[in-house]
Amino acid sequence: MTKISKILPNLYQIGLSVLVVTAFLSLKFLFSKIMGTGNEADILPLAKHYADPSWIPGDWYLNQPASYRLLFETLFGRLIVVWGFLATAVVGRLISYVLIALGLVLIGRKLGLNLTLILLAVGLFLYTNRYQGVAASESIVGKLEPKSFAYGLVLLAIRLMLEGHYRPMALLLGLATSFHVLVGGWTFLIVLGWLALRWNRLHGIRNFALIVLLYLAGSVFAIQPVLGQLFTKLPPSPVTPSYVYVFLRLPHHLNPLSWHSDWWIKPTVYLLVLAFSVTLIWRQRLTDKLSEQYTARIELAEFTLLSLVPFILGLAIAPIDTEGSFLQYYPFRLGDVMLTINTCLLLACALERAFRDRGKKVLIIVCIVLLSGRCSIQAVTFQKQFLGLYKFPKLDPEYKALCNWVRTYTPTTATVVSPPVDMVDFTWLSERPTIAKLKLLPQAKAGILEWYQRLSDLSSESPWPTKDRTKDSRREIGRSLTNGYNQLTTAQADALMTKYQATYFVTGVEHQLDLPSVYSNSRFVVYSRKT
Repeated sequence: MTKISKILPNLYQIGLSVLVVTAFLSLKFLFSKIMGTGNEADILPLAKHYADPSWIPGDWYLNQPASYRLLFETLFGRLIVVWGFLATAVVGRLISYVLIALGLVLIGRKLGLNLTLILLAVGLFLYTNRYQGVAASESIVGKLEPKSFAYGLVLLAIRLMLEGHYRPMALLLGLATSFHVLVGGWTFLIVLGWLALRWNRLHGIRNFALIVLLYLAGSVFAIQPVLGQLFTKLPPSPVTPSYVYVFLRLPHHLNPLSWHSDWWIKPTVYLLVLAFSVTLIWRQRLTDKLSEQYTARIELAEFTLLSLVPFILGLAIAPIDTEGSFLQYYPFRLGDVMLTINTCLLLACALERAFRDRGKKVLIIVCIVLLSGRCSIQAVTFQKQFLGLYKFPKLDPEYKALCNWVRTYTPTTATVVSPPVDMVDFTWLSERPTIAKLKLLPQAKAGILEWYQRLSDLSSESPWPTKDRTKDSRREIGRSLTNGYNQLTTAQADALMTKYQATYFVTGVEHQLDLPSVYSNSRFVVYSRKT
């Protein structure tokens, strides 16, 4: 009875803290740009099609293999079929926030932080960055996507790592890998390096082998996609899938040669703050050396520095990796966000140690005032976003009318050619197959090459820039694709519809073609093939 009476208040405090942190995250993200131009417009239609293949059965992109998203699509695809995109996105986001909040609270409590200082760390993490990472535009929390759940599990695994519970830690990292192979996979490799520095804690090779086996058991959904990525043979092609992936589609994540010239300033600032925080914590070693809090803080700092090893390796390899063979595996992903979130947590620890007695009370009061002000400002935006849900999806009236007409008056099996850059959400709004979108990139090698070819077909001339790895060419590619599409001649448009067995061609009203017009409004026109 005594043991239960001690556990219950602790669970209550944890539950309350998780609820507050979840609310803090929700205030910023819950209703923001649901199914907008971000990853939800890419991932959620894939999940719905996976659960219900009869939904837009002829769309090329939706029929791509589930790859590493299999677990996510299995869990959320059926919910989308039953609840729709809006309800599933809101509920799914909320679940991921609870998972991330639980990880942050448990880590924070292990570090000796109270709820106010945990919120301070989370606030610094969210509101001092345009992106949540330092250089590679990585994020932990926001939209409903596989990596949000993977990062939530990673945070829980870090808490178990700091506790010395390595077996459940390995299982959680395996589950994280099943949700997102690169998030969980890189974290496990870093944890192995962290454990190698503490080999005596593993009590022999047997325990180490068990940790690896538990990780593999948890990552069962990721094994097949990894093997497929490594051993798939491809036909001859003018470009490699990795080159397309790294240098044409995702240079902001993967190609440091194309990042802005001052990209290094932000990581340097965070490293200086991390060094400052660890120095303040280290100065307390005489009084706190044997405490669990001191040990956890130092060990988290060591883990943070180790997470930067792939980041540094990526920087070193980038100049010679001309095809993106290594860069395609996101070496910057984990360190990009671990440096920010862990630095914010350790800064809160340093402030907690630096201020004593009355100073600590002043610190808490200042934190409460700052957090209250931030929440008040964010609440205004939150209310507007909530009230705007009744208009979901929020669309330009002419575009909405176009999608409604296509969905209502064309056969369900009809393929519709649509612009390659704009109208990212055309497929799920019109519920008709289309050819390809610049935003919607397949994950499998063969799919990437076909995506490259399909986009080339949608332009009247080659939209791809000459090989220059020192710049981010995404805007140039987007402009070239759009201009090339708008300059397609009647013969080219007819040949395109013939090649892809399409029945309709959507374009802007200024794009005049000698084809039968079946619908038009002030912005768009729909042509059909000549019979």
